[in-house]
Amino acid sequence: MAIIFPENRLINLLLHALFWILFLLAGSFLVSYEQDFPYLFYFLSVLVNIPVYMAFTYVVVYLLVPKLLLHRRIVLFVALLALTSFLFSMLKILVSKHVFFVYFIPKVLHPEEWFTREAVFTNMLWVLMPAVIFAMIKFFTDWVSSVQKADEAERKRLVSELQLLKAQLNPHFLFNTFNNLYVLALQKSDKTPEVISKMSDLFHYILYECNAMEVPVEKEITLIENYIELEQLRYADRLNVRFEKEIGTPFFPIAPMLLFTFVENCFKHGSSKDPGSPWIFIRIKTTEDWMYFQARNSLPESKPTPRNTTGLGLANIQKRLGLIYPGQHVLRIEMKEDCFEVNLDIKRRTVK
Repeated sequence: MAIIFPENRLINLLLHALFWILFLLAGSFLVSYEQDFPYLFYFLSVLVNIPVYMAFTYVVVYLLVPKLLLHRRIVLFVALLALTSFLFSMLKILVSKHVFFVYFIPKVLHPEEWFTREAVFTNMLWVLMPAVIFAMIKFFTDWVSSVQKADEAERKRLVSELQLLKAQLNPHFLFNTFNNLYVLALQKSDKTPEVISKMSDLFHYILYECNAMEVPVEKEITLIENYIELEQLRYADRLNVRFEKEIGTPFFPIAPMLLFTFVENCFKHGSSKDPGSPWIFIRIKTTEDWMYFQARNSLPESKPTPRNTTGLGLANIQKRLGLIYPGQHVLRIEMKEDCFEVNLDIKRRTVK
């Protein structure tokens, strides 16, 4: 019956086998070259003692290091490492004496004394060498793996948080848009069909564009223009809206509905609370690497109440900016004497 290993376990076994094959070939070659002695002699010596090297290496790497060294029990780790390397060096001498020299070396070349201080020390170095190399490789690969897992976990967290923020944002936008339609319907306005058509375009954007991480800035501009037209239908001539565009890069990527929230706030917190002649100024400029956005809305002549800059819309957009453009945006929100002003600069996002 065939034995089937899980893919990751099989790969690990192959990698371990590759390490010991390379150690066998390279280790015996280096010693043979240094000692100027036939390569086959050292090859067979290392081959016979491979089980000793493997046993010592795995005891150190998978037992002593995680149980002692990683728990900062340094003195005990060093003591047990010295003791273990001594015991395995003695074992290596025994294997060499009763296997390697018996089967591969003429009796005349056998040493007179086996357990000399020099022999024990040399064999301690031999058993330590593959363990040190193996440990360095293992803990480096473990570190790389942990970094990759942390990056993947962070990416999933960001995606989940962005989805949650969008889920909060879109219903908020839909509620305000339906409210506009409701007001016109009560007034039995002839503009109601036009509003429904514009709303259809808006819904299409939300359903089919907002699922993407980024969209071309020109699509966001179209969304803003449609929304402005909807709002102007409600305000008629009482509202003055100026929208300036200097689009050097129409396909500049931007998170969907990022700018729209600021525009919506201009109407919600500015025009709707100003019984006089409110005004709104919006400007968007794009270059190859940067997008510059500004939104200003007038304030009522009466003393304005401080604008809440931590409401649902602005709080969401500040979170989204931090998640999507960390270190790549500048957001300035300022309450002035006669207007509320937002300036946002975004650098083209670099994807890692």
